[in-house]
Amino acid sequence: MQRIVAITAIMLLAIAPIAGAKDMPSMGKLGVGVNGGLMLPASGDVTSDSSFSDFFKAGPQFGAHVNYTPIKELTLRTGFSYAFMKMKDEVRGSGTEEPYFTAPYAYVDAVLNLGGLIKSEKSIVNPYIAAGDGMYFWKITDDGASGDAQKLGNNEEFKKTSLGVHFGPGVEIFATPELSIFAEGKYHLILAKDTDKFGEDFKNMSAIEVAAGLTYHFPLGK
Repeated sequence: MQRIVAITAIMLLAIAPIAGAKDMPSMGKLGVGVNGGLMLPASGDVTSDSSFSDFFKAGPQFGAHVNYTPIKELTLRTGFSYAFMKMKDEVRGSGTEEPYFTAPYAYVDAVLNLGGLIKSEKSIVNPYIAAGDGMYFWKITDDGASGDAQKLGNNEEFKKTSLGVHFGPGVEIFATPELSIFAEGKYHLILAKDTDKFGEDFKNMSAIEVAAGLTYHFPLGK
């Protein structure tokens, strides 16, 4: 974490002297868009000897978002996404059931627009850093992505609504002043640990999201 903060600070110091560029095409506009990509399990123990990534494999993620850019350096973004990951065949065995990890989540991001600091005649490329928090409505199902939550030995359901944080870099390209496309990566930390419900061995989970999408921007007011 300290290394990431240091690298970000160095980037900002390097870019600051060339501030004063033209406004970003999205400045003062409301944006709506869609996105999709992959969610990959990263870390977090499920049992004492098996991690989150040992149990599940990468799965699809898709969602929609709304954003607003009050100043060229900052965009505020909120949205809702849905991701699911199938349990690995070697874990679930030869049974007919197909358990999934599903994670619908709502989020709010602050996006630092580095493109708003770069001097350019046409500010059409916007590298950025996004960070925010979210609410993750996750569960491990008994069969299929839409199945019921598994029952634990203590008769609790294997699901929870958990707070989480995420951050990562991205780049946005304006095909027109109204339409942009973007690609980004995010690291999600889901604060899922609950000793009373899941026991001592279950830890906070993390996942890596790689996504692309598009946003349509239109001005507010006149």
